[in-house]
Amino acid sequence: MMKIVITNTQYSALMDIYGPPKNIHHMIMTCKFQDGKVVLEGDEDDFDDLLGLISEEIGEKMCPKKNINSLLCVCKKVDPGSMDWIGM
Repeated sequence: MMKIVITNTQYSALMDIYGPPKNIHHMIMTCKFQDGKVVLEGDEDDFDDLLGLISEEIGEKMCPKKNINSLLCVCKKVDPGSMDWIGM
């Protein structure tokens, strides 16, 4: 089980993603809120799916511009190397 800590702004950007796959939806909806931060939990496959979804959201210009930096920060927390293949 993996965990990452994100900000409320980053969580809000994830909430703005329309129609995420079931496992990503579950991860977002069952997160834990503690000390003003948000904790996402899931297995490695869930986080890989999240990276793919964010990459698609940004690459296909499906997310609002205001969410791009927040979503990229989430990607960097999941896998710092993902910035190479996301193209940023």
